[in-house]
Amino acid sequence: MGRTRGTSAAFLDCGLLRAVLLAFALFLAYRFLAQVATMVLLLAAALLLAVILSAPVEALHRRNVSRALAAALIVLCTLAVLGLSGYLLLPTLTRQAAQLASDLPGALTQLIEQVRELARGYGFQVGGGGGFSASTFSNVAGQVLGGALGLFGGLASLFTAVLILTIVPIYLAAQPEPAVGWFIRFFPPDRRDRVREVLSKVRSGLLLWLKGRIADMAIVGILSTVALYLIGVPGALFLGILTGLLAFVPLVGSIVSAIPPLLLAFVVGPTTILWVLVAYVAIQQIEGNLVEPLIMQKTASLHPAAVVTVVAVLGAAFGVRGSVLAVPWAIVAAILVKELWFRRLEEARNEPNRNAGNEGTPEKPRQTVRDA
Repeated sequence: MGRTRGTSAAFLDCGLLRAVLLAFALFLAYRFLAQVATMVLLLAAALLLAVILSAPVEALHRRNVSRALAAALIVLCTLAVLGLSGYLLLPTLTRQAAQLASDLPGALTQLIEQVRELARGYGFQVGGGGGFSASTFSNVAGQVLGGALGLFGGLASLFTAVLILTIVPIYLAAQPEPAVGWFIRFFPPDRRDRVREVLSKVRSGLLLWLKGRIADMAIVGILSTVALYLIGVPGALFLGILTGLLAFVPLVGSIVSAIPPLLLAFVVGPTTILWVLVAYVAIQQIEGNLVEPLIMQKTASLHPAAVVTVVAVLGAAFGVRGSVLAVPWAIVAAILVKELWFRRLEEARNEPNRNAGNEGTPEKPRQTVRDA
């Protein structure tokens, strides 16, 4: 009996140890896959920046400027433009950001009170007393900022991300052939020309989409800034720039960018809320019916339902980074499917038709040397 009991205890101890080791192994695998997913997202963003940088580098290279010098000139010009813009706009943006930080608590308090009054009118009691204090808002802002930094998993990961997003695009734009040639060598020799052709079409499609997206962001930002300034919403320049930046994410960005102006409209008055809503709806209509058809008619485009689906799925899987990179990934996937699948099916379907046409045409008799 004692031997049986000891055997059972040893078996239980062995099973418990295996379960603990299995759980630990699964945890390590999860952490490893999470880090791999983060690196894949960073590399995807770096490749996207490399495509953006390659367009002006290629333009200068066609004018007998070396790629390395062209990449250095583009980076220096970009830094100069950003520095000049910061010098001219940073004081105004800082002042408007401080004003928004002081006005948002009052706007949220008014919104909460109006929701409570509306609920009381229907016989419901919502929440207790008190308002939305500045300290509460600062705590919420701190949590949001901490969450934004948490996207990179700490300062070390943030430094790594900045390093990857800076070095990789510059090197790829300055010397693309070694990386492209190394990638093409994974394929058989008879397929390498086709692979190079598909890569060129992917790059062209991304460049066309990015040019259209940047132009669309600029137009939306300018229209939003002018509309908010005319309406009298505080921080019009800051909110307009924010709206233009968020327009990079189609549909979702326009909805998110409208929330701060609508909240701040409570500070000015009820009529301002209606005007802000009308302005943003009008801007979205102009963007969808006028700007995008004119600017992006020659670019790679996706159906709005596909855009919403891709942004939602990748946002749920990878968070904010997935939402930002969702549409470029979808553009690349659409081009690959078109070139590698649809084109092959169409060629396979047209091949019997060509053969049938050749069979229906009588073959001319060959003229021999004797007949001549």
